[in-house]
Amino acid sequence: MLVVLLAMIATGLYGLNHYREVKKHQQEQIAHFLASCVNQGILSLFRLQANDWKKHPGFYREQQQALRADIVALPQKTLDGKPFHSWKYAVEICDKLTRNSNLQHITIFRPLGELASIEMSDPRTFKKREALRKRKKIIVALQESARAADRYLRDLQSDLNTQLQTYRFSSEDKAIILGKINSEVLEFYQKGKFSLKSVEIYLERLSSFYRLMAENPRGYTVRNGSLYFYDRKLRSQVEALNRAILQGEGAFFANYTQIVVGKQITVPAI
Repeated sequence: MLVVLLAMIATGLYGLNHYREVKKHQQEQIAHFLASCVNQGILSLFRLQANDWKKHPGFYREQQQALRADIVALPQKTLDGKPFHSWKYAVEICDKLTRNSNLQHITIFRPLGELASIEMSDPRTFKKREALRKRKKIIVALQESARAADRYLRDLQSDLNTQLQTYRFSSEDKAIILGKINSEVLEFYQKGKFSLKSVEIYLERLSSFYRLMAENPRGYTVRNGSLYFYDRKLRSQVEALNRAILQGEGAFFANYTQIVVGKQITVPAI
């Protein structure tokens, strides 16, 4: 009986140890998979940041499809062995994180393409109320774009915490997942020098310019694509606004190249 009892204990200990090893391996797989998922979203952001919106105003659509394709292929590249119960939850979380990232990227970058369009700066449409309403709509979208860009990393972390909470991962699982995401991804990135205040000032000047042109249709005309003013005071106001807008245009678009930047990692001397 003693031999049988010892054998049962040994078997139980072996089974417990095996269960712990399997669970640890699964936790590590999920953590690495979700870290890779988060990283793909940030890499997509970097490609969007590098885009020339005057040349490629619809680039956000291409990136939306490219990110989706990368994420679809990710589970097969990452999974070691057969799928397990919590793996399905991780894949669902990644899908939701990606969908939210794409929505956030559209919110941030689509208005930039619209602002860079020829139609936006066509002087022949300055007197048209319908054109003014469209410009106002784009500027409002850009204001929301700027706020979304300013809080990009905060929103990403909040979304991640919400998804893990929704799927009821244990405190241990959450700690391992977040630790892996931080060590493999987020520790290498930080908020860039995106200036919300600078963007808001530029958009206010732009809004004032279009409003001034729409509200004074008799003060000027368009000849061969150029503005000719009857009203000297209006001309002075428009020229001052236009100078400020042109001077700030480069800095405005440059803001959107530094929403998130790579963090300089210091390697300790040996």
